[in-house]
Amino acid sequence: MTIIDRIKVPFFLIIVAVASVIGINQYHFGMWNQFISLPWLYELIDPSNYPHDLLVEQYSNSPTFFLFLLKWALPFFGENVPLLFFSFYLICLALTIYSFYRLGQEIFNSKEAGVLAVVLLSFAFPVIGDVSIWDTLLMERTITYPILLLSILHLYKGRLWYAILLLGLAFNIHPLSAIYVIAASGLAVLLNEGLKKEHIWQGFFLLLMVSPVLLLKFSNTSGESSLSFSETWMEVMRLRNGHHTFPSEFPPSIFLKTALIILSYYVILAKGNFAPKAKVFLHAFGGSILFMMLLGTVFTEFYPVKLIIQFQFYRAFLFMGTLSLILWAGMLVKNPKPIFYLLAIPFLAQYAYGEWAKTISALSLIGLAWFVIRYFGFKRKASLGLSFAYLSLGLIAMLMRGGLEIHQGNQEKDWYEVQDWFRENTAQDALAIVPPAELGFRVRSLRTSYGDWFDGTKAFFSEQYAEYWYDHMSRLNCTDPDHLKEDYSTLQSQDFLNIWDRESDKHSEAYVVHYADRSVDKLPVAYLNEHYVVYQLPTKETPVFLASVGN
Repeated sequence: MTIIDRIKVPFFLIIVAVASVIGINQYHFGMWNQFISLPWLYELIDPSNYPHDLLVEQYSNSPTFFLFLLKWALPFFGENVPLLFFSFYLICLALTIYSFYRLGQEIFNSKEAGVLAVVLLSFAFPVIGDVSIWDTLLMERTITYPILLLSILHLYKGRLWYAILLLGLAFNIHPLSAIYVIAASGLAVLLNEGLKKEHIWQGFFLLLMVSPVLLLKFSNTSGESSLSFSETWMEVMRLRNGHHTFPSEFPPSIFLKTALIILSYYVILAKGNFAPKAKVFLHAFGGSILFMMLLGTVFTEFYPVKLIIQFQFYRAFLFMGTLSLILWAGMLVKNPKPIFYLLAIPFLAQYAYGEWAKTISALSLIGLAWFVIRYFGFKRKASLGLSFAYLSLGLIAMLMRGGLEIHQGNQEKDWYEVQDWFRENTAQDALAIVPPAELGFRVRSLRTSYGDWFDGTKAFFSEQYAEYWYDHMSRLNCTDPDHLKEDYSTLQSQDFLNIWDRESDKHSEAYVVHYADRSVDKLPVAYLNEHYVVYQLPTKETPVFLASVGN
């Protein structure tokens, strides 16, 4: 075997990762989950940031060593947070693509199956539970996803000690994701092997591995019940977080797509030529995921239990979805029966979710990869051809998006300018009252904010915080997610002054961020750009005066 033959698979995997990050699956910084995790990190770095901001204090209710890892690594990146996040994301993405390949290659003893699995999973798409099959920004789940996939592979192959090591590592970064895999694969192993003495020792080792984050959790407990809950907490869950955990809030289309994957998974198990132990493992793994989803229906919609709601069991399905595509790739390569070609209908339907350029690109590359692998194998020319196709598509997508941006997200430029002005021109303990529909104000402003609708996601793990967030939304008259901008625009100066009166003992100064095409009488303008205006609220030393444009 020549050196080119040895490196053709690694070269292809690297090209897929590069094409993904530069354009196919657009990388994001300072978006979505990072609206919260970045302020948490900034407060961990400098505790004087975000004074009296209960949202920032919530990281103690979400135990993980993710933030501590980032804080430890930051000096190696010159204190450059965007560079740190991008570098960690690249490592996680490369490991994710490698894990796709390893699963396909080892389960079917075929590098072609591994390559086709990579192609099928190289285009991220949404799955049930309001998550993507994999993520385009750095967060806890991004790090643990490939680790957990490799743990599933080791469990499937009977390499239990390796699997437990990976499960313990993942649990300390993102306990929820690890719990899904531990529950599903643990049952699969027991059904395959029965309970052995070695399993007891492995269980103790796993408990030892997960104990650091468990100690972190129990040392920060609020004393709230894990079963019962307040009416306000449930109201906030349905109002803000229903799309995460309440199946009655999920769109019908996602149920249909999920049902198609489940059906395809069991067709593959029924018609595929798996060894008996492999079939038992896969049946138990899939059945456990479905059982978790059943729990996530019964004990959220009919007999609500707080702990079950917090577990968000529907999100476990992303592992079944991933494994389904890998198994389909293997069938197309190793066992190409007509029934498996028919499964193209339910599987390829997953890529249709509204981003049509990406859908067309995915279907084109999947078709090309299948044709090349099916009729030519993954030989030198095939690997170069597929690599060229990926790189070309990635470059085209990057150019269409205006390049690769690692320092900020894709929010409006004027929104970032407001935050930058705030950071440079206000006291560190200043309060910003913000439009609930405009998200992530803390990320660049480094200031405490009041009113961000996204903040309500952290009510999952604290009734105290749920009441705090709902009180803010009520005082802003913004409790209808479909009319946040309109309802915020109805507020008058006295409404903002009433809020400031309640908060003034915590902050030296306060401002109202509003839309530039709306006006708030009797408040002075501190900053103005094309889309946003910042009004300053009075302090004891600074009485209210008529609006005048500042710099």
